[in-house]
Amino acid sequence: MESKIKELRGILKDSAAAQRAADPREIAIQHAKVLQHRKDLEADILDSLVLLSEYPLVRGPQYSASRPAASDVAAFRTHVRLFQPSDYDDLIEERNVNGLCGYTLCPRPHIQTGPGGEWTLTGAGDIVKRKDVERWCSQACARRALYVKVQLNETAAWERAGIPDIHIDLLDEDKLTSEMEKATRQLANLQIEEQARQNRDAEALALERGDLPPGSVAAGKQKVKVTLKERDTQMPDIKNLNIGEEDDHLLVEGHRARLGGQSANQ
Repeated sequence: MESKIKELRGILKDSAAAQRAADPREIAIQHAKVLQHRKDLEADILDSLVLLSEYPLVRGPQYSASRPAASDVAAFRTHVRLFQPSDYDDLIEERNVNGLCGYTLCPRPHIQTGPGGEWTLTGAGDIVKRKDVERWCSQACARRALYVKVQLNETAAWERAGIPDIHIDLLDEDKLTSEMEKATRQLANLQIEEQARQNRDAEALALERGDLPPGSVAAGKQKVKVTLKERDTQMPDIKNLNIGEEDDHLLVEGHRARLGGQSANQ
């Protein structure tokens, strides 16, 4: 592909010289050569797509999507540098047809959710399109593949063929790992702070109730000892007990009722 790119660059220079010469025949010949090399470049991209659909070529227990072989990485960058985003989507679909994960450097098969409609439910409870889930073997590979896709250009390949600075980067796994570890540490610190707050609240509540665990901070604080003593009660002396007169039940607000409708004030 590199030799054809150099040849195409020379043809474009010759085409400009032919236009200055203003020879219609030479101009037509140069344009025909440019169109032919465009077709050859498109054919090379198609061949690269078919080749990358079977990647990685080097497989083994020591290699994975996050740690692919150096030869596969170099070849992948060379073949994909002139891809357009649409070409990359075609590569993902071709790999899925072959039963592989959509990320080119991943040797694992893609997810198959089984029969169903257009939409499916993920483990996190999200409703997504089934084809978006079945493209990859995991969300990690989806991030790796999309990281490559956003670097591709919509410009036609023959317009970028002569640019030597086109370079495709892979997802920085070390940086991603460090960020994940940092987030994990921050989450752990938040959990520790939350646990400390809960312990302080529990001690404050126990202090109010006067019930503290032996190892608590406030366990050594001075407490007020409260002793409850039952009071002794004595029965009254029955001999000196005055129960009143026999007709006290006839008293109504200080008046004693008399038989025959008469009353006397007491």
